[in-house]
Amino acid sequence: MSAIPRTARMAACLALAASLACGASLAKEESRTVRLTFKDGRASASDAIRGYEYVDYVFPAGASESLEVELKTANTATYFNLLAPGQKEVAFFIGSTSGKRFAGKAPSSGDYTARVYMMRSAARRGEKANFRLAITLGETRATNEKGPDFADGLTGGPDYWAVSGVKAGDSLNLREDASPHAKIVARFSNGTVLRNLGCKNAQGQRWCRVERADVAGQRGWVNGRHLRESAAPAR
Repeated sequence: MSAIPRTARMAACLALAASLACGASLAKEESRTVRLTFKDGRASASDAIRGYEYVDYVFPAGASESLEVELKTANTATYFNLLAPGQKEVAFFIGSTSGKRFAGKAPSSGDYTARVYMMRSAARRGEKANFRLAITLGETRATNEKGPDFADGLTGGPDYWAVSGVKAGDSLNLREDASPHAKIVARFSNGTVLRNLGCKNAQGQRWCRVERADVAGQRGWVNGRHLRESAAPAR
């Protein structure tokens, strides 16, 4: 039997390496995104992952709002990371080094991600993990004449918001109450600066009471998902 030429062996090795790299890359991309629905400030999800799979649980929280996340699983190699709004990879809480429970304050306002994953050693073995993730949000509270849900720059939230993330050709509705069914009183486009008059969780979503910074008396409630912290409007 004739020996395989060196160039042929090298080509075969390169092809195998590329195939393995591609397979690993595809394995790492096996992910799902789930937006959680809250009731009375609580949400939970029960699911399972295998190997390199991971699940991103997305939920809204306000700056300095109390936040508690706990993962329960029999698989000791399964953890969760917490990613702040706008982050895709960098986590401010890493479960593999800090444990399976986080309790603290949300550093900023927006959509957070709790990413449930398995350590590489267990993922390579193709292990499966059943788990339950529980999240509790507490409203930012302050004792002043504006009510328990009021939050200005000194009590857990920014003084101003800017409308952000609204789809092209669409607008953010200003409503009379913190409900998607309440009467619409105005519509805002991306970049509109609004004064923060306080936020709260209602019907599983974060709603913020705002006032148009450049139009006196135009007040109401908007969905906090489309608000980002902003500087005061230019005079």
